[in-house]
Amino acid sequence: MAVTKIAHKPGLTKEQAMEIFRKHFEGKYEVVLTSGLQRARRDFWVKKNGFIGVAVRLEQTEGETKFTYGGNFPSILAMVLVFASLAILIGIIAWLLCYFLWNGLTGEVRSFIESAPEFK
Repeated sequence: MAVTKIAHKPGLTKEQAMEIFRKHFEGKYEVVLTSGLQRARRDFWVKKNGFIGVAVRLEQTEGETKFTYGGNFPSILAMVLVFASLAILIGIIAWLLCYFLWNGLTGEVRSFIESAPEFK
């Protein structure tokens, strides 16, 4: 899980942040709301596919605005498939492989948050 502080923007909502992400990643990645139990921990996903994604949460505190984000399986079905496939060992290897793939997208999300004029 990574955390990036931005300029304090108390009026920024998760919907506005999601729309900013959507515009930036349009045509490259899908930006969608989280669902179900995931919604308690994150606001939206930057999804490359069902196996590779970064879950993002906007956090507003007194005097501070930040994003918390990290790579994970955007699809519960994909996660179940990976962990149930052939054997637990293969699932762990697949998870580790996906972890390294998530890092690339996580880096892109961090770079975007740090450079976007809307967050300065």
